[in-house]
Amino acid sequence: MSALLAGTGAAGQRTLHLSDAQRSRAVNARLGNEAAAAAFDEALSVDPVRLCVEVLSTKAVGAGSGVSYGHTYVTDRPTVLARVAIGYGHGLPRKAGNRVTVSWTDDGGTTRLPIVGRVAMDEFVVDAGETPVHAGAAICVFGDAARGEVSLTDWAEAIGESPVAIVTCLDRRVAGSIGI
Repeated sequence: MSALLAGTGAAGQRTLHLSDAQRSRAVNARLGNEAAAAAFDEALSVDPVRLCVEVLSTKAVGAGSGVSYGHTYVTDRPTVLARVAIGYGHGLPRKAGNRVTVSWTDDGGTTRLPIVGRVAMDEFVVDAGETPVHAGAAICVFGDAARGEVSLTDWAEAIGESPVAIVTCLDRRVAGSIGI
């Protein structure tokens, strides 16, 4: 399992990495402090927040395969789909499906992968294509743009939310969260 994920090694690891300063801003924003919320968002370019989540499994599928509830995404070619261990039950916005990308990094660099289909309660699916994503690997939902990862600012903008709202909604099943 990747060093990006903390915990016991059990399936479904989810870890939020944020500095003490960003944690303090997020806690205060959650308590209604608008200045802290603005400071959190403004600091992201120099003090990024990363959410790393474990891949549960992968599956090769053919063209025409429907993904997740309601099949709002149908594959247009043979591809590999990866189940990622976070969903709306953990506080991830449901509207992220078919709207945002996540990042996967290996020795070859960082690759952006789209979330496809609807975000489910405990997981979402990415279209990994020919990228060698595997069970136990870490996917960076949002992170440090300097590393080639999708920034929290860009991720939030793609779904019409504020960055601090996304972080403060993550529940306690996400290690490192400020969740309820």
